Amino acid sequence: MSNQYEVRQFKLANGDEVVCEIVQWNNEEELELVTRKVMKLVQSESNGVKYFVFRPWMIYQESLEDFIILNGNHVVGIGFPTEPLLYQYNEALKEMATMHESRKEDYAEMKEEDIQEVSKMVRKTSDEIDEYLESLKEMTDSDGGNVINMFDFNKDNMH
Repeated sequence: MSNQYEVRQFKLANGDEVVCEIVQWNNEEELELVTRKVMKLVQSESNGVKYFVFRPWMIYQESLEDFIILNGNHVVGIGFPTEPLLYQYNEALKEMATMHESRKEDYAEMKEEDIQEVSKMVRKTSDEIDEYLESLKEMTDSDGGNVINMFDFNKDNMH
């Protein structure tokens, strides 16, 4: 994954450590840093062995094109990621992009299923209305003298 933007490692005031691309640095007038591809470094331990993994920093912000605004006041340290860290970061970005595409496909399928379900409900309701209207047409009393068929009713004849 080629980087056209600078990649930096940040230590944040809350203790989070993130690696991201800097799209726009903050300046004296603006405290915000425009970033993307923000991945949080998370420390884990298994059988006494400590290791670090990357996770998306914000939930559902997993498209490689999503911009995340970072408040510069919360950055307490900035570093240049090492070559091994950059390699792992790029591998994590590939996994995140795959996860994002999978979510998009699942969502598209869900939307299609929802549309089909609503369509079925509309057809069923339409059929029920047609049946009800048919039953109204057939309704009469025993001699038919005191029932006005609503389909024969003409409001222009009202007095």
